[in-house]
Amino acid sequence: MPMISILLIALGLAVDAFAVSITSGITIKNLKARDALRVGAAFGLFQAVMPVLGWLLGRWTYRFISVVDYWIAFGLLLFVGGHMIIQSIQPEDEEAGAKNPLHLPTLLLLALATSIDAFAIGISLSMLRVAIFKPVLIIGLVTFVLSFIGVYFGRFFGHFSEKKMEAAGGLVLIGLGTKMLVEHLVENHQMFTDSQMVWFAFGLTLAAGLATGIGGLLAFFTRRSRARRAALLFGISAGMLLWTALRQLMPIAEADLGSPSLAGFSFFGGFIVIALIDRLVPTFGNPHEPLLIEELTPAPDFRRIGMPAALAILAHSFPEGLAVFIAALHTPVPVAVGAAVALALHNIPEGVTTALPMYHATGSRAKACGFSSLTGLAEPLGALIVYTLTYRFLNDAALGILTAAGAGIMVFIALDGLLPAARVFGRYHHAIAGVLLGMLTAAALSLL
Repeated sequence: MPMISILLIALGLAVDAFAVSITSGITIKNLKARDALRVGAAFGLFQAVMPVLGWLLGRWTYRFISVVDYWIAFGLLLFVGGHMIIQSIQPEDEEAGAKNPLHLPTLLLLALATSIDAFAIGISLSMLRVAIFKPVLIIGLVTFVLSFIGVYFGRFFGHFSEKKMEAAGGLVLIGLGTKMLVEHLVENHQMFTDSQMVWFAFGLTLAAGLATGIGGLLAFFTRRSRARRAALLFGISAGMLLWTALRQLMPIAEADLGSPSLAGFSFFGGFIVIALIDRLVPTFGNPHEPLLIEELTPAPDFRRIGMPAALAILAHSFPEGLAVFIAALHTPVPVAVGAAVALALHNIPEGVTTALPMYHATGSRAKACGFSSLTGLAEPLGALIVYTLTYRFLNDAALGILTAAGAGIMVFIALDGLLPAARVFGRYHHAIAGVLLGMLTAAALSLL
């Protein structure tokens, strides 16, 4: 391979590390030369080692790695960037325990996230039968130099406002991960053009997820909870989900799989998965633990549960998005619309619950509403992840398994959403009447 080609590859790979090193320089206090050397060495080492690992892995695994490498990088950058943003919005007295880019686990995560694409390059070099020593030497050296410079570049801009710059650094990391992801999806656009139903499914999932933003607004612009209305909405949502899952999705799954037993196992698998995720979310901030508007009182509880709770709340929304997406992809349009409406009704009270912890931590209504809306966006993101990873394997059997699992997810949402609502709002009869009304609505939609 010509030297100019190797240099272009090295520069292309080093751009991501350079951007991340700038954000690292922003957050490092009392920057010294050895700190910049440490960052540069970590990024350069990983950029040199990862192509070797990819090259050793060989050509035959490339088609599998190419499906997940961008998702891994996106997830790591999202985690580190989100952590930086959460730390930036906390009061000063919490900053003493904040992590910084020189903290070894954080530095290794950053170095790994920016070198995932180098791993894929190593596999490509293996396919082209290129000797690996000279490319990795140049890639590592170029990355080291640019990362070292980037730390000082970031430090120059860090004097204006540490907290704002830390938040900006987190946004840069998330933007970088999003850019990598979008580029990968654009390169593989055929998965979205093979069927118009894919866009319809994503649209419904997005609309249902954005309903959490409505709940976030209600939490701050409504003076008191309306118990009867809330219990009725919970009941309608539960009834529509139960009817859609048991009377619409399960028969389709059984027909696809040709085996009621396999459909049943898939149903309980989906139910158990979302139940386990729900257990990981702390009670304070759990979307399935509804709160009254009157309970909106300042308290710093969110700072105690921190980033793990935020990630758990986001992960909680992934299965919900998958359930609606599969319903839209594999059931008649009226049934899919009914499932999306049911989940949207369910998401409005969830928006209230997820907005409260962020408000407790920051005292900002805007930040709390924004966080509540972001948790809703996790639903289409979850659907996107599953679809892009399983696109090549989506035959009738795979769709049947996902459909049954989606039914299990819907049943869990219905049961775990209805009972807490009845307990909190104290309107049991209104909730049961809502269940009946929701079932009748879903049945009427299915007749269309």
